[in-house]
Amino acid sequence: MTSAHRPVRVRIAPSPTGNCHVGTARGALYNLLFARQHNGIFVLRIDDTDQKRSTEDSETGIYAGLRWLGLTWDEGPDVGGPYGPYRQSERLDLYGDAARHLLEVGRAYRCFCTPEELEAERRSALARGHPPRYSGRCRHLTARKVRAKLATGAEHVVRLRIEPKLMVVDDLVQGKVTQDAALLGDPVIVKSSGMPVYHFATVVDEHAMDISHVIRGAEHLNNTFPQIQMYEALGYLPPAFAHIGLLLNPDRSKIGKRNGAVYIGEFAALGYLPETLINHLALSGWSPGTDAEIFSFDELLHYFSLERCSASNAIFDRDKLLWLNGVRIRELPVSELTRQVRPFLVNAGLLAEPERGVRLESIIALEQQRMKTLNEAPELLGFFFHDPDPVTAAALLGRDRFTRKRSGHALREGLESTLQALEALDARSWTVIKLSEVLDDLVVALGWKRGEFFMTLRIAASGKQATPSLYETLEALGRPATLRRLRAVVGALPARNDRTLPSNAQETASLLPSNPML
Repeated sequence: MTSAHRPVRVRIAPSPTGNCHVGTARGALYNLLFARQHNGIFVLRIDDTDQKRSTEDSETGIYAGLRWLGLTWDEGPDVGGPYGPYRQSERLDLYGDAARHLLEVGRAYRCFCTPEELEAERRSALARGHPPRYSGRCRHLTARKVRAKLATGAEHVVRLRIEPKLMVVDDLVQGKVTQDAALLGDPVIVKSSGMPVYHFATVVDEHAMDISHVIRGAEHLNNTFPQIQMYEALGYLPPAFAHIGLLLNPDRSKIGKRNGAVYIGEFAALGYLPETLINHLALSGWSPGTDAEIFSFDELLHYFSLERCSASNAIFDRDKLLWLNGVRIRELPVSELTRQVRPFLVNAGLLAEPERGVRLESIIALEQQRMKTLNEAPELLGFFFHDPDPVTAAALLGRDRFTRKRSGHALREGLESTLQALEALDARSWTVIKLSEVLDDLVVALGWKRGEFFMTLRIAASGKQATPSLYETLEALGRPATLRRLRAVVGALPARNDRTLPSNAQETASLLPSNPML
């Protein structure tokens, strides 16, 4: 059976040395889409042969990140399966048997070169303008010399004996790629500690787990040639290979912390929707062939193909990601947005659980059009839940470009008139329509410019210069909270006819309720 006719089984094999990275997530997405399109199996295997750096917390972080994105696997350490175990640290016997077989048939040998000798070789090759690769000096050790060194307990590694020939890989993304194997050094397959190197262990695992296609990043392309020789030496059928271009920052540097979030958990904490990240990762290395930019998972499942994946490197554009997240937030039903925003409000101390009658959906709907990430909600919506400090609000009236031209006394009189007009409305009349009628008439009666009047009221009621529609904001705040806030700011404004306004927020006798919406 050729690899092209095998039942589809694909995998990802992240190392648990950090939480789920965007590169891991993209690889998982492409593998999962390919598996689902072909009624295949998606496997999660954990490459934890680096015991010093691997941690349980990181493994848990990988699971959490992928599940948050909605990328589920059919087989893995936590779900089991017929090809387990699914941690490489639990499969060491398989790698040991494969290495011993290669030693027995002469396709591998023991190398006793010290790190100092290898470093000297490397420097010598570079000095001559040659690529650094192992010279093969231990290739020709006699069996007697090997036994003698082993008897002394000399440290050694096991290397694959590369056969010099022209190698060709028909990559499903990169196309036909060739390599003169004579230019390759003999790679280490087992470390001096007895642990297999990843590139050897993965060959053994792909065979043992019957992996049909290896879809991975282009950084592994050069490793494919020695791996193919490992497959051949072990008598294994190689899988089909597909190497996707790398994922880079906009400046084409390797993705790293200095450019912003890189772990899936960070994007979740920043308030990105999982659908947004899936959408953006899909388009970071794959093209639908149209100008379409927004895809559901089902649409990706329909349109995705390896043929339209890019062999070139792709850009992970965080600005585009932020724009896309805002688009998706605006498309959410308010009930769903409320469900997703609620934890951010609770964590910010704005909202207790249970809600106890907070009109949360109507409040969130007011800011839905301005929200780009869920974690903006506490800043955008906080004034609905906590009365602003009246001294701070009064000081802001003295600085705002619309209101600063009026004296403190004039502002006070304007707010007192507003209070009288609003107090005449009962709770049932506290609606956008009625509020607009009363306030529109009032601004005419006062003879103020609309900008200065409505900014005065906005700052007094919210402590902010930017809010949703003032009428809708007042309706959502409710009659008691609005009137209480206006009275507090009136009390903070000067009673004499001058321009004196508070300059900073100091402790005042007006200690206000922390959550007027309850």
